[in-house]
Amino acid sequence: MSKRDLSSDTEVASIRVPMFLTKAFIKGKIKELDEEDAIAALALRKIKKLKIMTISGNKKDNLMSKFNAYLAKNNFEEMMSLYSEGSKITINTEMKKDHVKRVLLGIADEGDYVFVDIKADLDLNELSKMIEYYEKKNNKTKIIN
Repeated sequence: MSKRDLSSDTEVASIRVPMFLTKAFIKGKIKELDEEDAIAALALRKIKKLKIMTISGNKKDNLMSKFNAYLAKNNFEEMMSLYSEGSKITINTEMKKDHVKRVLLGIADEGDYVFVDIKADLDLNELSKMIEYYEKKNNKTKIIN
C-alpha cells in the first residue's frame, strides 16, 4: 500500500513490536496459561514476529479489496471470514508444506482498519489440536450454561 492509496485526512500507525518486548510479554502469559490453557501457551511459543497497522479516517477507499489483492498475489489462503458487531474480520495464512508461516488478520469497521501480521511456525497438526480443544471447551461451556 502506498500514500496514493489513502486520502489526505487518513491517519496511519504502523508498529513492529520488537521481539524482546513480545517475548517478555509472551513468557509472562505462557507461565499463566501453562496451568490454565496449555494449548494457548503452545501457540504463543510459536510467535516469531508481530506487526500491527491501523488506518483510520479512510472512508473513500475500500482498503479491504486492496488487502485481498495482496493476499491473492502472495498466495495466502483464507482460513476464516466473519462479521462481528458490524466489523468484517478475515484470517488468512501463508503455508509452507504442513506449517503455517504467517497469519494475516484484516479487520474493517466503517472507515477504520486494523491489520495484524504474525510470523510463526505452527504445525497443522498442532493447529488442528487447538481447534479441537477449543471446540470441546466451547461445547462444555454451552452445556453448563
